[in-house]
Amino acid sequence: MPLPYPTEDELVNTLRRSSLPTVLVEGKEDMPIFRWVEERLGSRKASVQAAGDKNKLLSVFNRRREFPDLPVAFVADKDMWLFSGIPSGYNHVIWTEGYSIENDLYVDAELEELLDPKETLEHQQLLDTIAEWFAFEVEEYLACKYFRIAHHCNRVVPCGQTQMDESFRRARGFRSPSREIHRQVREAYQLQLRGKLLFQMLIRYLSAPDRQRKYSYSDLYDKAFGMTPPHPLRDRLVERIEKTIAEQKVAIQNVRESQ
Repeated sequence: MPLPYPTEDELVNTLRRSSLPTVLVEGKEDMPIFRWVEERLGSRKASVQAAGDKNKLLSVFNRRREFPDLPVAFVADKDMWLFSGIPSGYNHVIWTEGYSIENDLYVDAELEELLDPKETLEHQQLLDTIAEWFAFEVEEYLACKYFRIAHHCNRVVPCGQTQMDESFRRARGFRSPSREIHRQVREAYQLQLRGKLLFQMLIRYLSAPDRQRKYSYSDLYDKAFGMTPPHPLRDRLVERIEKTIAEQKVAIQNVRESQ
């Protein structure tokens, strides 16, 4: 049974007692990605800690004056704020460029090249449908209406099909989104579609029962991690974390010398 996430107070107390620079991220599901970041930084230079969710991470960020002697880089997914904008007061949080850290990993990783020609055609048809549904959810979100983007791609479009499931369409009250939002999401899908959907759609084909060479989520992560430069967004994350920690170290040292 996995251990529960620490509470907000427990996180703050841990950071107050720590002497090792910390990268605070949202959840454990992204830890395979951030373990790679930790390796790039060097385990003796910084550790990665999961807060549990964005709200808790931002609450700890707002209490950062309670651990003034520790360099901490806060890393968070933009999620739907990608479309509405980041609220004021969080300029010092390191935000993903796309919807989530998975998007930043996916972009430029050339994972879709693993698909064969027939799979590529069906994948693009599936992508058209998923992008249309997701654009609808974005439109609902921007209108302050109920939205839900946490569906698995197979719930929206059943395996063996490329069109939206009729029962899902009716249950969700789906309607065609505006052309502008639909076009925006479809054209920039690698950044604007939920990252989990991107990987789900690939795995749908790359792990099919009748496929000779199968790939898992970890296989796709390994391929993306192992990609040689340039991979701008993946490397941007590490560079921003390193810069943030270095700047905080200088600021802490300056405060100590002035006392």
